[in-house]
Amino acid sequence: MRRAALLAGLLLLPACGLSLPEGVRSAGDVQPVRDEPEALRVIAPGPQPGASPEEVVRGFLRAQASPDDDHAVARQFLAPGTTWDDEQGAVVYRVRRVVPDDDADPLTFAVRFEATARIEPTGAFVLDEDPVVSPYVVAEQPDGEYRLTSVPDGLHLMEPDRARSFRPYDVYFLARDLDGQPTGRLVPDRVFLPVTAERAPGLVNALLRGPTLPLNAAVTTAAPPMTRTPAKVTVADGVVTVDLPAELAQLDTRQRQRLSAQFAWTLLPTFTGVRLRAGGRPLEVEGAGEVQTLDDWREYDPAGVGPRAPLYYVQGRKVRTLDGTLPASQATSSGPLAVDEVAVSPTAGTWGLLTRAAPGVDEVRVGPQKGPFGEAVLRGSGLSSLSWGPGEQGLWLLQGGTTPNVCLLPLPGAPGRASACDVSYDRPQDAGPLSALRVSRDGARVAMVFGSRERRQLYVGRVVPASGRLRIALGPDPRPIAPGLTNVTDVAWESGTGLVVVAAGAGTKQVVVWRVPVDGSTGPSAVQRPGLTGDALAVAAAPGRPLVVSARDDQQLLLYRDNGTLFVEAEPGAEPAYPG
Repeated sequence: MRRAALLAGLLLLPACGLSLPEGVRSAGDVQPVRDEPEALRVIAPGPQPGASPEEVVRGFLRAQASPDDDHAVARQFLAPGTTWDDEQGAVVYRVRRVVPDDDADPLTFAVRFEATARIEPTGAFVLDEDPVVSPYVVAEQPDGEYRLTSVPDGLHLMEPDRARSFRPYDVYFLARDLDGQPTGRLVPDRVFLPVTAERAPGLVNALLRGPTLPLNAAVTTAAPPMTRTPAKVTVADGVVTVDLPAELAQLDTRQRQRLSAQFAWTLLPTFTGVRLRAGGRPLEVEGAGEVQTLDDWREYDPAGVGPRAPLYYVQGRKVRTLDGTLPASQATSSGPLAVDEVAVSPTAGTWGLLTRAAPGVDEVRVGPQKGPFGEAVLRGSGLSSLSWGPGEQGLWLLQGGTTPNVCLLPLPGAPGRASACDVSYDRPQDAGPLSALRVSRDGARVAMVFGSRERRQLYVGRVVPASGRLRIALGPDPRPIAPGLTNVTDVAWESGTGLVVVAAGAGTKQVVVWRVPVDGSTGPSAVQRPGLTGDALAVAAAPGRPLVVSARDDQQLLLYRDNGTLFVEAEPGAEPAYPG
């Protein structure tokens, strides 16, 4: 009814003396859920009689914003026999310019796009502002009209059109340990599938292709090389059946379980069950029935923390919590140990404590929640940014200075190294020094802040294991994932694909709280809640847990907890942290 009313209103526009816009937009939701409302729609006009060659090129580009019926309107601009694969990724742009490619040939055109990003054929979203020039060729048809005879594959879309043409989904792979071997931790890899593609085969084939470039070498898969070709996928009553090569029956029990967990977590947010076959026969998986559900693979939950993860903070140089009580120890109540920052492992509950013992002298201690914490395991200047990530890797932190170092302290009882502060990392050109970092709870990514003062910007790297060591890779051409945010003062992982950032927005010096997707595929979204007063300094986030912000108000540090409607003042305190 709503769409019918909208279309009826449009039919009245010309009669009212109003010009008809190029596209008509209606509200929608592009999130990958089981019952998706329709995405925003564009009604694009087809070829007009007597259109010039340039008008045909422009019309074809404009019509790409309408994905209905396999881009049926855009295909009307193509001459018979002209091929165009609209599922080969996309160039996302802000401005385009159509110019003749050859002054002597009025039927060839070069279109220059001022790009902002691209979607690879694999589904990876990549921020990329390099200009793109694409060729288009037009020919006169027997009826005297002009149509395109040569066009580049893929789509060319402005940002609002991209949101209508692609939907984001998380495809899950396995984190790797220090030696590069697969673990039982799942890592989400965000991919964008065309709305014209069938969802179940698209997700299955994305999993079988392996991780996209942003996670290259940081994760692995239980799918052997023999499965890298498209599988036979059918859907009936919400259950996805995936028929894989017969050789998969040779996988051992652990490999079958890990592969099943990957499929279940990838498909079941959208569908209701998964049935795996190998060569047409059921693939037996210990611990799961023939139709698998998420309940079969809860131990692989990629969240990294439970739904009741407690919030820790520092008050009076002692560790406190907003959830429950803490046992008495050197760090919480008794003794002379002072604490200025705390990080808690999500697995064993091990604590990492930072003490600013004297000007230029910082100390880090590691121990169980009940203590004792003993002697410092690391002393230095400019220590900060404690995080455990998944816990098994050790305690990550930053050692500031002229050339900042990334440190990784081994777990208690694990063999140490000659130097804990020698984790290598890529440095973006002209970005300034590394000033903060946080490791994701799945251990595959690192949020990194480069720059000084108001020039601090946010990047995301990946953790790559090599010969028992870890390094942080940013890629050949690293770019900030939220270019409009500056003066980034803190960052936390809300999920495997979502960050919460304390920063200033474009054109302002006011520091507020933002949500930022890990790939920068959508712009930062301000967390607009009343109740937060003063200057935000730090933030804590975790899956399914409320945001907690530390702010300075009248020279006092206060904690504010987000209740979904407003920030409620909780306690005096600083340095909030959930496990991770």
